[in-house]
Amino acid sequence: MDNSPVVPPRKDTVALVRWSKKPSENPVVKFVMFSVFGLILCIVLMIFIRGLRSFGAVALFTLFFAVLLTVPTVRGRRTFMFGLTKRINDTIAEIASTPGDQLSVKEFQRLVKSGERRPLLVSGVPGLNLHVERLVSLDNNAPEKWLAVFTVDPPESGTESFDRLVAAAIDAGRGGASGP
Repeated sequence: MDNSPVVPPRKDTVALVRWSKKPSENPVVKFVMFSVFGLILCIVLMIFIRGLRSFGAVALFTLFFAVLLTVPTVRGRRTFMFGLTKRINDTIAEIASTPGDQLSVKEFQRLVKSGERRPLLVSGVPGLNLHVERLVSLDNNAPEKWLAVFTVDPPESGTESFDRLVAAAIDAGRGGASGP
């Protein structure tokens, strides 16, 4: 369990999804590590298997060994991103009620990398933005923590009804029920 202190998100945000990214989950790093391990294993196997005593055989063995062990990491990461995107799309569907606002996995990954905001309409009223924030941890060894959030920019006209709409969305996000 991670006990490192984390700077909380701003108060004008509603958290949709929280997740952490561990530094060892990078598929490229795993591929390189498995390649080195595969090369060492191939050199040891050269003693017993005569067919591995050529440069081409060593290269193919190392490549296939690394690919076979890296594929589960890539597949797990892809499944994880699909799950996050689905949870965010379910929330967008509840609040925005427009199918055009659904995110693709690539678009969600772009939002994670860039941190840009994606504007959404709530019952035809602009003012709700979706973006991804990286929570700053004070511990250098802690895994990165991410948060997909809605932020609110109230419109110039009709702020009272928009405030009630946002309060209802916040209450629904906390699991509470709001009255009429």
